[in-house]
Amino acid sequence: MEDLAWMVRDSAAAWLRGRDDGRFAGYETFYRRALDAGTTGFDLEKLNEDYALWTSERPSRLVSLLNRPIVARALIAFLAVWIGAHTVPAAAGLAPKSTGVLLVALFIGLRVFHRKRRKSR
Repeated sequence: MEDLAWMVRDSAAAWLRGRDDGRFAGYETFYRRALDAGTTGFDLEKLNEDYALWTSERPSRLVSLLNRPIVARALIAFLAVWIGAHTVPAAAGLAPKSTGVLLVALFIGLRVFHRKRRKSR
């Protein structure tokens, strides 16, 4: 069985300093759900082992944060801007008039696409 006394001490100290890290609240929620389940043979040692297993199977906070759609959209936008910042000057150096026409057509196409998308809503 994993000793959870360190978690209570560290988490309570963090809570008293005003920067709760959420570990104790997560354990408390897990504990309350087990009590509310109404099992007749409640075993705290088994609950602690289940909690240790549950926390080891959960993804980290960083992975959960990076898995959000807004992060994916931001990364795609950053990548598009970065590629454009490198591609447009090189293309403009080789064929300035063609690059200008292509950029104007691209911006007009984006405006038309977004206008159609707004009207369809």
